[in-house]
Amino acid sequence: MRHDRPLGPSRRRWLGGALGLAGASLLPRPARADRYGPVGGTRILVIGDSMIAGGFGLYLARALGEEHGYDVTRRGKASTGLARPDFFDWMEEAERLVGEQPFDASLVMFGGNDVQGLYMSKDQWIRWQDDGWASEYAKRVAALAERLAPSGQQLFWVGMPVMRPEKLHARVRRVNTIYRAEMAIRHDSEFIDIWSLLAGPDGRYADRIEVPTADGTRTRKVQVRAGDGIHLTVAGAHVLADHVGQVVHAELSGAP
Repeated sequence: MRHDRPLGPSRRRWLGGALGLAGASLLPRPARADRYGPVGGTRILVIGDSMIAGGFGLYLARALGEEHGYDVTRRGKASTGLARPDFFDWMEEAERLVGEQPFDASLVMFGGNDVQGLYMSKDQWIRWQDDGWASEYAKRVAALAERLAPSGQQLFWVGMPVMRPEKLHARVRRVNTIYRAEMAIRHDSEFIDIWSLLAGPDGRYADRIEVPTADGTRTRKVQVRAGDGIHLTVAGAHVLADHVGQVVHAELSGAP
């Protein structure tokens, strides 16, 4: 399913806690599960790296839980992904989380920490430039998807946005291709493409973009990327959470 409609009226809460979360998308956090929304609703598991542990994951979980009534569990850990199970094993973590309670849907976001060699064993790695890198990484994406949705539950995989550092830009484009391909062959799985969402009108990286005001009558330019050209500002996290939340809710509720 393709989702390329423009952002709807903003639901961003610019005050009342936003200032305290100004660095949320940048600060490493321990992996822990936070819960949002009413218990007993449609259950959604949200997992990932610092994007999920920080501002984007927080605002997304709040939107899904508090605005749409889903029972959301958010589990994020900075500096993690699928490349280094010796550091943090998301396969085991996914099995543990799903084993504790069943989920009706899951949402995943990795990538920024996976554009490196793949750990196989103590003395064995697959380097980024090796021929076998893409196939091995695709196997890991598929394996995680199977653990999260063993009975065909809905799965959303959020891609990476455009990046300013040229090397990282090229590498995350490559992993996005893998995510898209793996989701395309799975039933009830969807790749959420955000590559151009935070880009400028020409589709290239931009620190600042035009976003609609709360009443939807005009737009204003806001800074959405942090100084490193990788992470998100609070405003950027809100823009992304608003868009992804709409996609998820539309799919799960059947809303147009």
